[in-house]
This record gives sequence, C-alpha cells and structure tokens, in this order.
Amino acid sequence: MSALPDAPTAASLAHLHAGLWRADSLSAAPQPVLASGHAALDAVLPGGGWPVGALCELLQPPGQHSEWRLLLPALARSGQGAVVLVAPPGVPFAPALAAQGLAAQRLVWLRLAPDQEHERLWAAEQALRCAQADAVLLWLPGPAHGAQAAHLRRLHLAAVQHGSLFFALREHSARQQASAAVLRLGLGLAPHGTDSALQVEVIKRRGPPLQAPVHLGARVAAVATVLAAGDTHVVAGTAHRA
Repeated sequence: MSALPDAPTAASLAHLHAGLWRADSLSAAPQPVLASGHAALDAVLPGGGWPVGALCELLQPPGQHSEWRLLLPALARSGQGAVVLVAPPGVPFAPALAAQGLAAQRLVWLRLAPDQEHERLWAAEQALRCAQADAVLLWLPGPAHGAQAAHLRRLHLAAVQHGSLFFALREHSARQQASAAVLRLGLGLAPHGTDSALQVEVIKRRGPPLQAPVHLGARVAAVATVLAAGDTHVVAGTAHRA
C-alpha cells in the first residue's frame, strides 16, 4: 500500500494560484483596485483600494447619507467616462463634487420613484453593461428581501464581466442578509464626534475580521467651504443656479 501524501502546507498552497488567499490574511489576489483616497481605509481593504469589477455594498442607517464623503476621491480618479447614479435620494451638489475633481458633465442621474425597485435594478444592469460607464452607484431603499439579493448577484456578475466600479447603497437592515458583495462596509457617525467624523465598519472582506472600525478625518477645507454656500445643484448632469 502506498503511503499517503503529506498534507499541504500553507507555503505550498500559496504557490498554487496567484488568486489564492488564506482566511487569516488580507487578500492580495490580482483583482484590479482603485485607491479610495483614504489612507486609513486603504490599509484594511484587500489590494489597498476599491475592487474594480465587483459589487461593493455600503450600509447606512435610514436617513444617513455619507456615501459621497466616502466615494468622491475615488470617483474623481475613476477615468473620464460616466458616473451613473441610479435613483439617488437627493440632487447631486455640483460645487462640492467639483471641489474634489468630479466634473458635473460626467454624471448621469437616473431619477426613479421609491417604489420602482425593479426599474432601479434593471437600470443599474444596463449601466454596468455600458462601456462608457466608469462607475455605477445604486440606491436601494427599504428592507432587503430575497428577490433583491438574487438580482444583486446578477449585477455583481455584470460588474465582473465589464470591469466597472459598482456600489450598492442599502439600509443597515440588510446587514443580516447574505450577499454576493466582495466588500461590505457599514457607515456611521463617529461617537462623540462632529458631523464630519465618519466611522467605517468592515463587515465583510476577503481577509480576517476587522475588530475595530476605521475613523476618517474631517472634510477637506475646499469642500466644507462650498457646502456652506449651498446655492447650486445638478440637474441631469448640468450645473444650474438655484
């Protein structure tokens, strides 16, 4: 009887495939990433940035909208193509976006009613399949459910196929639901902080659990100044005076 082969070691497994990662270490798989623009966050993200060509979920309590604060630096450097906004809860504020380098003419804003969930999912899929789109942001209101999760898996595959940045903005209640997202973050205001102190909890990543949330610093001065003015907005990707 021949002897059983020796059990593979961690060192031998690591050389089997470049995309292999161990659950006790941060993934270094060769998936392209785009730096988030927040050094503290990049330090805990696999590859050091947002995964390109994959679903990322940002979960927030109802009524909180910190997504622009988090995503603007990366969106500004995502290319020259369209940044598609599927059913955002408010009108994008052009001067604040421009202050961090995201030109208003890159925005494609798709306005949909809160009860048009099927239309939101369909529009996001078409945007992900569009070669001119560098990034797609999809806002999904209300509690999560099975049909929504199934469609998000389909959208994840579309992002993989076409190599787009893809962020789904969901309510915090979706946290307990399984997800096809390769990265899930919970956003909240830092305790005892100012309204510009953002706390980011890494709920899911390709790597070991992160015990403590990441705290991001205050907004850059240019953005704070523009937000204080507050008299310009974007309609369908074009800046207008209020």
